[in-house]
Amino acid sequence: MRKVKAVKEMSFGSVLLLGINGIIGSGIFLLPGTLFKEAGRASVWAIVGAGAATTLIALCYAVMASRIDDDGGAWAYADRAFGPLAGFMTGWFGWFLGVITIAAELAAFLTALGGLWPAVHTRWVYAVIALSIIGALTAVNWFGPGATEWLDNGASAAKVVLLAAFIGLGGWAVLTRGAVAWPTPSGADGTFTGAFATAFYMFTGFSFLPVAAKAMRDPEKTLPRALLIVMVAVTAVYAVVQLVTMALLGGALAGAALPVAAALAKVLGNAGRVAILVGMLVSILGVAIAVSFDTPVGMAALATEKHLLPAVFGRTNRFGAPAVAILTTMALAAGLVLSGSYLFLVKLIVLSSFVQYIATILAMLKLRRAPALPAGMHLPASWGIALVALGLIAYLMTSFAWLTWAIGLGTAAVGGLVFWLDRRATP
Repeated sequence: MRKVKAVKEMSFGSVLLLGINGIIGSGIFLLPGTLFKEAGRASVWAIVGAGAATTLIALCYAVMASRIDDDGGAWAYADRAFGPLAGFMTGWFGWFLGVITIAAELAAFLTALGGLWPAVHTRWVYAVIALSIIGALTAVNWFGPGATEWLDNGASAAKVVLLAAFIGLGGWAVLTRGAVAWPTPSGADGTFTGAFATAFYMFTGFSFLPVAAKAMRDPEKTLPRALLIVMVAVTAVYAVVQLVTMALLGGALAGAALPVAAALAKVLGNAGRVAILVGMLVSILGVAIAVSFDTPVGMAALATEKHLLPAVFGRTNRFGAPAVAILTTMALAAGLVLSGSYLFLVKLIVLSSFVQYIATILAMLKLRRAPALPAGMHLPASWGIALVALGLIAYLMTSFAWLTWAIGLGTAAVGGLVFWLDRRATP
């Protein structure tokens, strides 16, 4: 049985695009109105604060990625620091996170497509399109990371161009027409804390980047630099987009279901709205492409790196792609996209993301001076950064509903059973 490996190294530019594409998805197009409703003009600071908080977590990832370049990201760190069970459970939630993300992004894609083609809201049309996209993603991944990288780069470039055009056109309109007064909405549910939590969720996709460490050129240097550059760039883009939408829509932003599309419609009319909806489709599909590559690689790594899953999940085809992991991942994603609610899937995404973050931060604290590992990146005040990041995660986890916790605990129980059965079957 062959081990999962990349057939083509990713350049630094490709790594940056993969990271940007993994973070910027449906949130930047759908959440500015929610943020404004919760915090008014302070929503910009909620975005900046959430970006800074997530960067603290990204720094912990960067330290670990500079010392351990195994495919798998958080699960590889947890396995090295705390042993097979911790590594497996972290990886299990990481794979679950990937599957849910694929399903949620495709659900968002189909919702946006319905804004251009109402027939998508018909159940059978929705199902046919969803399964067709799942089939296409499966085929692309079947031919290995080279094909996936090419498609991901194209989607990322299109997304960056679209957002730059929105910022440029919107900024020009604000400067030439004068900024709108931005009233702070009133209401019992409007709090800065709520806006901070919502904005924090918009950054969770960064954690997929370390999964493909072995596909990168010189990952010890490439990945830490890429993580920091990506986080700073995405935070800046989010903050500027929020400013532009506030300036163009004023208080109406609080009630806008498609805020960025509504804002560009103020500048270009219906053509602007259509352009943004098309951009949403490109953006969301780009995230699905990136995650559909990372998730099977992570699952295969669980089977091949430390034998934490049955070996069959690490089996590759002649193109070097993890065939069994691809089929398993995409089949479950297909079921979720046909039956799951987008908003509920997002809550599960966040819970699974926090499992990855906690495992990585704790592993960094334990392994930061391990003599058996390469020196890697030095992080000043690492204990302080880790404690602040853990405190923020603990605070945000208090917002989960009981059903989210129940599914999380159920996922952990199933994972524990799989681990136990596999260990019993291993001589």
